[in-house]
Amino acid sequence: MSVALQEPSEISAVQQEVQLASLPLGELPEDEGYEIVNTELFDRKMELERLARLLKYPAPSDIIVLTGPPDAGKTAVLQQAVGRRKSEARATLYINCREKDYMSSQAFAAQFKFQLIEQFRSKALKDFAFTTLDSLSEFRSFVMRLGPTVSPIRGSAFKQFLQHFQSPSITALDDVLKDFVGFLRACKKGPVLPTIIIDEASQLQQWKESENNQLDALLRFFVLVTKEAKLAHVVLATSESFFEYWLRVGHHRFTVRVIGDFTEKLAKEFFSKHCVPNLSEVLVPSYEWQKIWEVCGGRPKLLLACVERAAETLNWTDAVQSHIDDAMRATTQPLHPACLTTRTEKPLWTTAEFKKVMKILTDAPHNAVAEPDMQAMLGGRGDEILRSFILHNVLHVRHAADLRNKVDAHGNSLLDIPADPQGRKIITAVSPAQQFAMKRLVDQLLTS
Repeated sequence: MSVALQEPSEISAVQQEVQLASLPLGELPEDEGYEIVNTELFDRKMELERLARLLKYPAPSDIIVLTGPPDAGKTAVLQQAVGRRKSEARATLYINCREKDYMSSQAFAAQFKFQLIEQFRSKALKDFAFTTLDSLSEFRSFVMRLGPTVSPIRGSAFKQFLQHFQSPSITALDDVLKDFVGFLRACKKGPVLPTIIIDEASQLQQWKESENNQLDALLRFFVLVTKEAKLAHVVLATSESFFEYWLRVGHHRFTVRVIGDFTEKLAKEFFSKHCVPNLSEVLVPSYEWQKIWEVCGGRPKLLLACVERAAETLNWTDAVQSHIDDAMRATTQPLHPACLTTRTEKPLWTTAEFKKVMKILTDAPHNAVAEPDMQAMLGGRGDEILRSFILHNVLHVRHAADLRNKVDAHGNSLLDIPADPQGRKIITAVSPAQQFAMKRLVDQLLTS
């Protein structure tokens, strides 16, 4: 019996996903294969290969937190990795918290259910479900324990599990996760451990206080399936530095992996080969590149955005200036901390302290300072002031980009910022455009 869906305009995104998750597997069209996303991904082969090796390891010990500066291309790398895994029939649940409103546990649970069911549209995984899983005594026993209405003796255990899992009565996130853990334990003999990827995972911090119990259940689930039971890989991706602080407060164990910016050489190659050819009617004067590099740095998305603005204005100078104007507006806001209302916690720095930070970063080599050094330069309250800057996304904490080699075969650096010799985290501006704006503001303050 088919399930009739209302028109999307008549129901919420959450309701749509609940209904889609309730479709019987037989009514989902079967995919013979998956398209690999963005096959022209520039210069990320090393990152993709190392990430793939991490996700093939049979005994995950930690949650993987994939981080890096904003607009460096983490989502593009993840989508490429997901496409490759699905083309190899490797179960991969991918949820991008930026694409839809997952600000509640119910919305997240509905998407989680939908993603699991989607995995078994591929022929390889469907065959595994209806042959290998159905033959496992552990899996059949697990299904029998789900409730009195489930009876795999009368048919496929996997089909019975889906009927239970898709039940409209199972909507609470902790119930969905409990069933999913049971499913993972029962089918641990599968060919490859599944992977759960949460992109823009920092959005989880925005759940309402009334849902703290559900959020705690989700974080405990991540720890259970990785470190404790080794049932799945979990990747939490974010650009927000404060996300690491937040996880550490809950004493959750995780390993950080970093995707960094392009070096200037690679950024120029990316810009010349992948951006400018799409804009043949506007030539790039050689002298403009240095300004583009200063403002956009090695951030692929910023370079592409610059091209889009040039396509609109038919003028590179205007395109770059629009980036500068945006950055100047954003960078002057922290000079008035009392006016910032983006977070529930009020800023803890003063105007004088932000001016000091701008001067420190502007004068520092590579515009980067080791975290302990920045704390010391801010004085007795350095730790809490720096934490507040990071919480409000005014400053960025960076690790060395460890998903690629430090140098190429010719000894040229492949890192946009050298790693700290002592392995310490470093503090930078959030973006090259913000650092450019900081330098301008420092110059203005010195001359005023």
